[in-house]
Amino acid sequence: MKVKLISCWFATSYGAYGQSLREAVARRLGQSVGVIATNCGCGDPMAVSRTFLNRDCDYFELPHVKYFKSTNPTKYLLRNTARHLVYWLRANRFHSRDADADVLHFQQILNAYGSVSVFHWLRMPCSAARVVTVHELDEYQREFPAWNLTYNAADRVIVHCDEMRQSLVRYGVRPDLVDVIEHGTVVEPLADEPRSGIVYYGGHHFGPNKGFGTLTKALALVRARRGEVPGLTVHGHYGSEAPEFALRLVQEHGLGDRVTWLNQIPIAQAATEYRKAAMCVLPYTGSFAGYPAATAMANGAPVIATRRAGLPDHLGDAAIWIGDDDADGLAAAIERLLEDPGQGRRLATAAHDRAKRLLTWDVIAEKTVRAYRAALERREARLSTDRSRPPEHQSLSGDADG
Repeated sequence: MKVKLISCWFATSYGAYGQSLREAVARRLGQSVGVIATNCGCGDPMAVSRTFLNRDCDYFELPHVKYFKSTNPTKYLLRNTARHLVYWLRANRFHSRDADADVLHFQQILNAYGSVSVFHWLRMPCSAARVVTVHELDEYQREFPAWNLTYNAADRVIVHCDEMRQSLVRYGVRPDLVDVIEHGTVVEPLADEPRSGIVYYGGHHFGPNKGFGTLTKALALVRARRGEVPGLTVHGHYGSEAPEFALRLVQEHGLGDRVTWLNQIPIAQAATEYRKAAMCVLPYTGSFAGYPAATAMANGAPVIATRRAGLPDHLGDAAIWIGDDDADGLAAAIERLLEDPGQGRRLATAAHDRAKRLLTWDVIAEKTVRAYRAALERREARLSTDRSRPPEHQSLSGDADG
């Protein structure tokens, strides 16, 4: 089985995911896995400076047209038409580099790897089985939900949590096409070393749905009640500077002396921060938090989290759960772990055991290869059906009617 990934290949969180998956699938198959990559248009400093994970990929560049909304219908039409044309060209370039692949696996994120590229790619004829991992939904597919039916032209769709699976099904994606495969991680042995402070992940796009306002409010409550507050370490692939809204929240709640901004750091360095932390707090109300949850589980940091953003799929019962936007509940949970380190150790051990069973990259690769085999079976069944039809009734392999 020859596999090629279409994936971000810059040294960001998405690029690191692609590299880890590539290496694990290659181990599982006993052969190399190719990568096709392009400039993404995200504006990330590592992407702008062309900081690659490595040069072992088939890379090309094309112009990028950002998603554009305008009250002027003429401007909107022209910009949207140009965007579709550029992304059709990009999808065509992806296909021009897929020779001899049995499975093509598209990592859908945003911009050049977003839904417009994916949907054009799926509508093009292709002899390989096509798999799409939907890491996140973008504005375009939310504004034009009917386009999501194009996923039914894929031979398999992978998501990281049941919440995303249900979203796709509501958009009309066939439930039997969608597999839930969690975010993988490197699981290290637990070390009995001193821990202190809180680690928090601001994500690839640090916004209000990550619950940072709830966290800063909760820490202000902890300080008011205890006279002190644990230090907070913030990291994420959102750039080299902390966002203005986050700095403002820290100042509003009097936490300026307790926050360390690491911003964009390599994945290996991030894991080190989780190994030092007394706890990881993830009060997300949207987006996806599988990466920081899995990293915390692998590195012994007990987690306080909401039941959103894929967190239940990864953590199972090994977390302290809080409600959405519940600063009081979060403050109480933080204080509980500060006052009872034994509870934190029990949670961390349970989470670590779960990560070893379910979230290592080799386990993720095994699940992914099973999805590839299902995709190949579906592709062969569809090609057999086409071969049995009269020529005038044969369909393109990229038809979206499933």
